[in-house]
Amino acid sequence: MKIKKFCYTSLVLALISIESLFALTHEQLSYKIMLNNPNLQNSKKDIELATLDLKDSKAAYQPQIELLTSATYMFNPPIGKIVVTPEDYINGETGTSGSLSSLSTIGLDGPVTVYQGMEDTYYDFNIKITQPLYTWDKINTSVDLYNKVVSIKSIKSNSLYKKLLSELEAREASIYYLKQMRENLINQKEIANKLVEVVEEAYNNNMVIEQEVLEAKIKTKKINIAIKQLEKEENTQISQIIKLTNDDIIDVDDIEYVVDEKKIESLFSQTKKEILKKATSSSSDTLQMLSLLKSIKNDQLKIANNSIYYKPDLALQVETNYSGYRLPIIEKGYYTKDQAGLNFTIAIKTTLWDGGKKINDIARKKIEREKSQYNLDNAKNEIAQNVSENLYTMQLTTANIEYQELNSQIINKKIVNLVQEYKQGFNDISSILKKQLELKASEIETYKQKIERAKSYYTIMYLIS
Repeated sequence: MKIKKFCYTSLVLALISIESLFALTHEQLSYKIMLNNPNLQNSKKDIELATLDLKDSKAAYQPQIELLTSATYMFNPPIGKIVVTPEDYINGETGTSGSLSSLSTIGLDGPVTVYQGMEDTYYDFNIKITQPLYTWDKINTSVDLYNKVVSIKSIKSNSLYKKLLSELEAREASIYYLKQMRENLINQKEIANKLVEVVEEAYNNNMVIEQEVLEAKIKTKKINIAIKQLEKEENTQISQIIKLTNDDIIDVDDIEYVVDEKKIESLFSQTKKEILKKATSSSSDTLQMLSLLKSIKNDQLKIANNSIYYKPDLALQVETNYSGYRLPIIEKGYYTKDQAGLNFTIAIKTTLWDGGKKINDIARKKIEREKSQYNLDNAKNEIAQNVSENLYTMQLTTANIEYQELNSQIINKKIVNLVQEYKQGFNDISSILKKQLELKASEIETYKQKIERAKSYYTIMYLIS
């Protein structure tokens, strides 16, 4: 007997271990979101892209080096071999003339090669180095601008992660209450089935009319419909969690989460003014991003002002070149057949007139800066409104929860009285069963209100984080 009991205990422990193996805590699901959520991963890539843009803006501090090279091979060079004969000299075709005797005196008694002709190869190298010297602080402003863009992308990614965690917790809380509702509905179904049996028996004994039998059966049908609706809601919640975590093997029963209702109710210890102050403080993610965006618009306006017609950019340009028939250093005699140069240039670049586009750009940047301030003010108002609405929802749902809990207490007392009356023979079992269904319905309504309150709570916590 003891062996059987031990085996049974071991089996139960093994089943519990297997169940816990697949259970997912809030921390585990949060980690899955951090690793797998597509939107969050995209936001991280946006940070990387913004960082590359920042590096590009800093590259403007450094010189720009350009290299242009060419190598040409000529099958038939345009200038061939040049040969002078004594006849050319006598006839004056070389620019001078003389007699045969004079040619013999200077040793010109046959053809003489004056120029060997162009070589088949020709090389050209050109290196240009351009270093900005003065740009009216446009480079510094551009670097500051992209630093702020990187900050915005980082805050946005962090804010998105917090928002996803807030949504996750709200859905976990919904599943927590839905599980309790499921148990409640299963109990309701058992009670309703029992009620149908009792009423049908009473009807067969001519103690009740057929209408009561139909009403009892309708209650059962309503409960079945409620179970289907609950299953649909569970599927919706788990589908969204799967979407958040990008993990399609999660099931409702895998979610291991318990709502801390005292923590939710503790929010009421703060006044509405205190909560709104936290939500609309300059340290909130949304307002930080909008403040940085406003600063970026100021930087863009500064760059536009410093790009106006009478503010030219100044740069130093160094250019070195080599051209010749032989590769330098590699081929012999290159230094006797080349042309090399080194030039230093101070360059000034500006637009003299473009039809007023730069002036229009300055005006455009001013308008965008003003819009960024309006967006900041509007965001504060929207956050405050969102917080206020969710606080009101929390207060309303809490009042409904308290009402339903009191109502449940009253129904419980009535059930106790009905049971006593039934034992004394003053009542029938159907009255007790109907009242038990009423109690379960009140509990269901309580869970619904708790789900709505939890959603509002996690929304507020995200807005003030």
